[in-house]
Amino acid sequence: MTANAFPIRIDSLFYREASLAYHTGAHEHRVHQWIYCMHGGMTVSINGSFFELHPEESIVIPPKASRETWCRQKAPGYLVCIFESSRLDMTPMEGRVLKLPSEMRDDIQALVGELRQPRGDDSPFLTSALTVRLLIGHLRAIATGIPQPASSLSSLNAIRHQELVDQAEVFMQKNLHRQLLRQEIASAVGVSEPHLARLFRAATNKTVLQRLTDMRIVQAKSLLLESTLSVTQIAGEVGLSSFSHFTRIFKRAVGVAPSDYRRSGGQSWA
Repeated sequence: MTANAFPIRIDSLFYREASLAYHTGAHEHRVHQWIYCMHGGMTVSINGSFFELHPEESIVIPPKASRETWCRQKAPGYLVCIFESSRLDMTPMEGRVLKLPSEMRDDIQALVGELRQPRGDDSPFLTSALTVRLLIGHLRAIATGIPQPASSLSSLNAIRHQELVDQAEVFMQKNLHRQLLRQEIASAVGVSEPHLARLFRAATNKTVLQRLTDMRIVQAKSLLLESTLSVTQIAGEVGLSSFSHFTRIFKRAVGVAPSDYRRSGGQSWA
């Protein structure tokens, strides 16, 4: 392949792990920007439309669009590529949340690993090639009709819908220490259970129970790092009284057991 045949020109490519205070103010780029969420959660605003990124989800922002990003509940680890595309039509990926094709998990891990710890002078060639492979993989997934998450809250009442979800999450946060039923959460914000379920699916692409579990894990991570409570006590503090159940859910969500997460000082990805 000649240099002129390479389908994109990368201006910037990096991986970062942010805190819960993560936020980038409104700005623009003259070229495309690809944001991939490795773990945690992110909210991305594109020209006033809001999109939620969960682990293994990404979005392409078109050139000259105004964008702003925030942490959502869980501190994100995220990849950013700012690039000019000369031979790839990025239109199908623009302004929509895309799930990572399962067969490309090794590629994204290889890319992030190389960005975190370059292994030689040839590292830029490898990371560029992996980035192109991932972009093409997403474009092919779209072309073959692989189901993707909902892009955003698209109705005229999107702001009101988000407010109801935020209110529900405040209620959930205050009651993480105990069992919560979906009916109780719905009553707290004055909507029916089915309507609450639709709101959460539209706003977060998750069920109410999945979001509640996410919040329990975030609280557990904070307690593991900032308190001297035992793992068993922390399980009770986040409403998961069974030690084995808590350990299983935590490891599935974070990738390591609670005790290992505490021992490593919060390392959740290797």
